[in-house]
Amino acid sequence: MTASDVFQIVNTIVLPAWLILIFFPSKSWRNPVIYGFSMAMSVVYLVYVITGLGNFDMESFSKLEGIKAMFTSDAAVLTGWVHYLVFDLLIGNWILNQSRKHDINHFLIIPCLLLCFMFGPVGFLLYSIIKLVKTKKLN
Repeated sequence: MTASDVFQIVNTIVLPAWLILIFFPSKSWRNPVIYGFSMAMSVVYLVYVITGLGNFDMESFSKLEGIKAMFTSDAAVLTGWVHYLVFDLLIGNWILNQSRKHDINHFLIIPCLLLCFMFGPVGFLLYSIIKLVKTKKLN
């Protein structure tokens, strides 16, 4: 299976998870299902990390040129992409859990989730602002 094929699969797998966050926020099965999606994609990530370890150079992390060089193969780009997909999904789930804890209206959270899906940290930032306004607390 090519990196392109796996890319299509993980992009398809993650969509239902985001739909669950948006349309089924209060279901008791939501957290286990989201963690299941995240774990499945984490296995894909692990496979690509292990198979790419032969080319791993710790010093690459200290310079922008090193990071660019690490992402010159399709497999490396796919590994990075899966990393983003998993972490964005986990942060989206965290946002939803926190919003429920702080009794924030779900309609205010939907834009946060959509932004988190597309632009991870922007969704987190928007949620943080909404939470700050609602609770008057940073944490």
